[in-house]
Amino acid sequence: MVINVDNFANIGKAILIQALGLQKNYQEIIESTKEIIDYNNSACTDCKWKHYLTVFDNNSDLCKQAKDICNNCPHKQITTVNTYKKIYHNEKNKYGYKPRLKNNALKLLILLNFNHPDRFGIIKNIDVRELSNTLDCNIRTVFNNLNILQAYNYISYCKLDTYIINLCLSDYDSYYLPAQKGGRGFIVMSKNLLDQLISLDNLVSLRIHLRELIELDSLNAKGPFTAISKNIKDIKRVLPDYCKPCIIKKSIKNSNNIFDITINDASIRFEIKNEFNCKLQKENCFNEYCKLFDNFIVEFNNAVSLINTNNSYDLKFKSFFDVHTLYKPEEYSMISFKDYEIEDMAQLSIQYSYDMVLEAYRTIYITYILEDKKINNLGGLLRTIVLSQLNNSLMAA
Repeated sequence: MVINVDNFANIGKAILIQALGLQKNYQEIIESTKEIIDYNNSACTDCKWKHYLTVFDNNSDLCKQAKDICNNCPHKQITTVNTYKKIYHNEKNKYGYKPRLKNNALKLLILLNFNHPDRFGIIKNIDVRELSNTLDCNIRTVFNNLNILQAYNYISYCKLDTYIINLCLSDYDSYYLPAQKGGRGFIVMSKNLLDQLISLDNLVSLRIHLRELIELDSLNAKGPFTAISKNIKDIKRVLPDYCKPCIIKKSIKNSNNIFDITINDASIRFEIKNEFNCKLQKENCFNEYCKLFDNFIVEFNNAVSLINTNNSYDLKFKSFFDVHTLYKPEEYSMISFKDYEIEDMAQLSIQYSYDMVLEAYRTIYITYILEDKKINNLGGLLRTIVLSQLNNSLMAA
């Protein structure tokens, strides 16, 4: 069971694909059809414009004029032709290269992305004992795999104490770059999905599941996709040479935790279960958190009205009103959020939890709102406080 990690994490596709192992280079012939003017029809036989097309260069003014006239000719006839395009697939050129990872190192790399990296990919005060418990392995195994990840340039880390480390995820800032600047996008994973991936004992099955999750995520950029069929040849291309068809089928035969899997003679169909469709779950969770914060505003302001009139309040707001500081307000302030602020708070709740964001807002209420301090960026301030609280809790553990 995964504990004390973010509810969702963004993991760079380039890093994941490098960790899974680059697929073997291959070329693909894409066949398609297109409509063209049939110049063999009788109406074109003695037409001067047709002959201009055969004589003059495509970029000449006369050729361009001829094409325009032919396209608008009332006597033209259309025919269909097949076209073939050769596409070369080279993942090393597209994603870069790092050595392929084995089971524990791969799971550890994914888990680290759930441990509250900041915008630079830096994670502070990680307790290796917690990593060990989550991965169900001993502490020495965790350190061995941290050393592997560092040697392969997936991370950099340093020890602060016997079990506490600081760490930086390599290339983390590239997760969010646009394609024209070298970005290759990221996949959103839920804590629930992380649980299931860690529970997969078979390395081949783990690699296949992650590959299909990445491909489904890429397809979802073009439209809603929940299933994909792959032939064995394509699956084999992204795996080590020892992975024969029988090994592939055997490895995923009983792995129906994340996908509903249908195995045929030459292909395998993967249909993702709704509870692991991160895009869908994240949208649902976001909407639910927005409603919770809307309700919070109403309930909190009712409590403020009550305490200001007769000095009583709902006990669930005790931490907001029981202020043990030198400053005790004569009157508590009501609150309001702009729509984009509620959306920021909902996004933070997805990443860290609703309770943690609410606790951070309690700090803001006491130290900023009650003291009438200006807040320029509520979302940014909340994130800073949440990360500080996380670091403090880890140091106290």
